[in-house]
Amino acid sequence: MTKWYEKICRYGQTNLTEIDPEACDLDFWKKFWKKTGTGAIIVNAGGIVAYYPSQFKMHYRAKKLGEGDLFGDFVDAGRKAGLTVLARMDINRAIDEFYQAQPDWFARKKDGSPFITQGRYLSCLNSGYYKEYIPGVLKEIIEGYHPEGFTDNSWTGIPRKDICYCDNCRRSFRAYSGGELPEEADYRNPVYRRWIQWSYQCRTENWDLFNRITAQYGGEDCLWLGMIGANVVNSHSFCDLREVARRSKIIMVDSQSRDGNGFEQNSLNGMVLHQMAGWDKIIPESMAAYARGQQTYRRAANPPLELRLWMLEGIAGGITPWWHVVGGAQEDRRIFDIGTPVLQWHEKYERYLYNRIPIANAGVLWSQNNVEFSGGIHGRGGIEKSWRGINMALTRMGIPFLPINAEDIADQTMGIDLLILPELAVLSQDQAEALEAFAARGGSILALGNAGIMEKDGLLRRSSRLESLLGVRFTQIDRGDQAGEASWENPVLHNYLRFETKESPVFRGFENTATLPMGGKYLEITPLPGTKVLATYIPPYPIYPPEFAWTALTHTDKPVITEHALSGGGKALYAAWDLDAAYGRCALPDHGDLLGNMVNYLLGDRFPVRVQCRAYIDFKFYRQDQRVIIHLVNPNHTGFAQGYAEENLPVGPVTLTIKIPGFNPGGVKATEAPGAPVFSREGEEITLTLDRLEVHQLLILE
Repeated sequence: MTKWYEKICRYGQTNLTEIDPEACDLDFWKKFWKKTGTGAIIVNAGGIVAYYPSQFKMHYRAKKLGEGDLFGDFVDAGRKAGLTVLARMDINRAIDEFYQAQPDWFARKKDGSPFITQGRYLSCLNSGYYKEYIPGVLKEIIEGYHPEGFTDNSWTGIPRKDICYCDNCRRSFRAYSGGELPEEADYRNPVYRRWIQWSYQCRTENWDLFNRITAQYGGEDCLWLGMIGANVVNSHSFCDLREVARRSKIIMVDSQSRDGNGFEQNSLNGMVLHQMAGWDKIIPESMAAYARGQQTYRRAANPPLELRLWMLEGIAGGITPWWHVVGGAQEDRRIFDIGTPVLQWHEKYERYLYNRIPIANAGVLWSQNNVEFSGGIHGRGGIEKSWRGINMALTRMGIPFLPINAEDIADQTMGIDLLILPELAVLSQDQAEALEAFAARGGSILALGNAGIMEKDGLLRRSSRLESLLGVRFTQIDRGDQAGEASWENPVLHNYLRFETKESPVFRGFENTATLPMGGKYLEITPLPGTKVLATYIPPYPIYPPEFAWTALTHTDKPVITEHALSGGGKALYAAWDLDAAYGRCALPDHGDLLGNMVNYLLGDRFPVRVQCRAYIDFKFYRQDQRVIIHLVNPNHTGFAQGYAEENLPVGPVTLTIKIPGFNPGGVKATEAPGAPVFSREGEEITLTLDRLEVHQLLILE
């Protein structure tokens, strides 16, 4: 029998406010559920605010609830409409009376004072609040209303920037490590690094605890689902994404809008999570119908194109849409119209949007430990920019890829011809051995910047684990020392590379120059015997005044790009600076072209699918039985633009090349105007040409 979490394709959330027991029009929501094809609703139940008559004295009730039961009303209405109901919780803070009654349940600063925000006291995840009180609330809600599950976007406790010094945490950390809590946040301190690892473990233990409670009182299909953020390089909480993805039968995602990046961030969200959880799991993502961006307006409608592109990009990456509105009654009625067309489109074509696997033969490696520890020492912004830079470069060059967790190299690289390591400083022995096995069976490797210089726990090594694989010796390990912020007066990033082997395909398109900008921190290396040096380093020299913009040191023997032959027949390219982060920071076309050339050289003619367009567009390819399904999304040049997408700017032509052995479709159909592309075949190579791409297009070949 199919379970609820295996079949529901559209979710919806009316995030209730304290006045909604009086203001909410439940009849309107019944009609909206039907209009949007909603199969499950997320409804506020308890935690920070109770929307039902809880028997717990300190369970604060919504201001206008009185003797009512708004949660129960929504549950009844949802069930009559045939919907699955999930109870929304928010368990990380409580009122003053609760704190006074149970002061040992709340997080403490080093001086013993409690953490307080907006008049609420923040609870400690190692205290009786999480271990006793919340399990009791879950039991009460299950016995009273029988929801299919629970969500909570604040289950991970106080922000990661803070250290709780309450007695509960002191005892727990002492049992874990044998020592005392760290005095301050310092990634070079082994005690702090142990605290980081312990902090992740504590959250995972609570995840397991809550799931035991829901299963005990609600049955095996009553699930604690929390919520997770999908941006793997910019997390604000201690949530072990891989562990949660492996544990959960469905993954509820709280990534409601883009955060200053392009819309393709959301298709990447889906790819990252599915690669960890499996492509058979459903992954709903809360998508804000209210305005978000540099400034959030909870009670104002998001610009229509902004929300539409975010939703379409998520769907392209395998995300299930979950509309999200704050408030049971709205004066800005536009909020109900902006996401509805996408939801209706999703319902119409959902047969093409599930039960499929991605097509790609390039993988981009990442790990949470790398983000945590290398980001802590070298700067998390650099990790974020490197991740964004390599993803942008691959998208720009029309090369599909899979984001692969470094823990899964052995399991997820069948069919992969190239692995890319963007600033992957943290590498365990097992991961290094998996990379060696990948190379031994013919795979190629592109490594950028810091590569394999740290242990799994963040300890700096004396030498990189990847030296023999890359064919270089790391002369100096980067310890994160900063030379100050680059500026006109401090030209620390005004450095260049010089071609040494100009005929290399790596420098295709640069025939009319002998040098290229670097704009990053050079890492000193020595090539091992047999390793080719493709480019050397030109150190920084003045930018200003222009009279001084020259250097006598026009050539050095310091290698900056190297090529090494691998035992299995593949190649390894290494760039001894953060080229990916430089592209992610500034989007200089030279850097994007160089990255694209490296990938093209390493892949050769081994590609299943490629995309060509003069404009920057996003794309995802899938295999579904005997079909190939293609998503094309036009992000409207918003990659680095602040503000909101307003008007669609059509682009074209778009040319797609598909070369999959044994795949012989009879033709192609399109879901959107202006219709299907021109279809042609030569041998096993299929070419599709689309004259014009507006907002998006879904193509089905079968």
